[in-house]
Amino acid sequence: MRRTIDYAIADVHGRADLLIKLVVACLGDASALGGTPRFVFLGDLIDRGPTSRDCLDIVSEVLSAHEGSVCLKGNHEDMALAVLTSDEPDEAAVERWRDGGGYATLESYHHDLEIGFEMMRTMHADHLRLMGEAKTSLDRGGYYFAHAGVDPTRAFAEQRDRDLMWVRKPFLDHVGHLEKVVIHGHEVVGDLPVVTENRVSIDTGACQSGRLTACAVDGGNLRFLQTDGSGRNVVEVEPVRRDRGLGTCLDRSFALAA
Repeated sequence: MRRTIDYAIADVHGRADLLIKLVVACLGDASALGGTPRFVFLGDLIDRGPTSRDCLDIVSEVLSAHEGSVCLKGNHEDMALAVLTSDEPDEAAVERWRDGGGYATLESYHHDLEIGFEMMRTMHADHLRLMGEAKTSLDRGGYYFAHAGVDPTRAFAEQRDRDLMWVRKPFLDHVGHLEKVVIHGHEVVGDLPVVTENRVSIDTGACQSGRLTACAVDGGNLRFLQTDGSGRNVVEVEPVRRDRGLGTCLDRSFALAA
């Protein structure tokens, strides 16, 4: 029986050029290892970069082609939906999305923002459904996937959607083992992914750095594939191991449930 390899990808932010290269590389990686690929997109597919519409098309195709693949909701999808699904969007919500790079998303549909807005709501309603139906977390084996992280004071079964999409310091600063290792994006950690005792942080600022990262979860083993900054190549990289006195999650082994 072929083993399943999960590829978690976070914070694409409108860089379809990087996304397609990384997805193709992940497919090749799985094939070379005799595995079946399954993708977990950790949200923030849209905003800031120039090709959000293409990113949503790519993710939609991947979800259809690879059984068990999942798209989670990030804070940028959350902001976009607050505007796009309202008949009379709140002005503060519009400003929040605009300041987060939302106008770049509209421009990927049409250079006229008003037309782009209507195109997203009508001609590309499938993109709204993809974002709207996305869950905020995924629990698989020894790993817990979310866009931003978790509230470390709450049980995983009692997490709130807002924390899963928006949390920063309370999660990132928490030292100590959690119920499971959290694989997440949301906070740019530098050019390389970072691992601690309780989390795997894979937002490497792709929109600006050109480095889009995938965490390959192969049973109990983690590997990292990344576009190399030029956008032309995908390479395997070693993460930064941040030992805060408890080792890192790479020092332990987890069984990934099918």
